Amino acid sequence: MVARTIDPHVAIITDVTHDTYTPLINKSINGEIKCGEGPTVTYAPAVHNTLRDLVIETAEANKIPFQREASSRSTGTDTDAFAYSNGGVPACLVSLPLRYMHTTVEMAHRDDVTNLVQLLYHSVQKISYQHNFKYF
Repeated sequence: MVARTIDPHVAIITDVTHDTYTPLINKSINGEIKCGEGPTVTYAPAVHNTLRDLVIETAEANKIPFQREASSRSTGTDTDAFAYSNGGVPACLVSLPLRYMHTTVEMAHRDDVTNLVQLLYHSVQKISYQHNFKYF
C-alpha cells in the first residue's frame, strides 16, 4: 500500500537474511551466507538488474564487502511489492545476515551493520534525479 501512496522512482529494500552457518539451516538449499562477511545483495525476478548492478559496483568501488544471495519466485520481502507496484518500480534487496532469526537471541555482526549502512549511503549518492534504469 505504501508504494502506491509514496509513488517512488526507485526502492532499495533492506531486510535480514539467515546466516546459513546457523544450526539446522541447510546451506545446500539456502546458499552460503555468513555473518561478518558483509551484507547480501539478492538476485531474484523482482530485483531490477540495473539497480542491483549499481549497488554491486558501489560496493566494489568503495571496498565494501558483500555476499551474493539468490531467491526464486519471490524474495519474501517488500522488494516484491515495490517491484510490481505502480507499473513497476526498480527495486533491489540488500540484507543483513542474522543468526538465530525469529528467536530471542538474534545476532548480527557489527561490521555487517556498518557495511550495510555504508553501502546504502554510497549507493543512494550514485542515483541522480530521473536516473535512467532502463535495460536498453
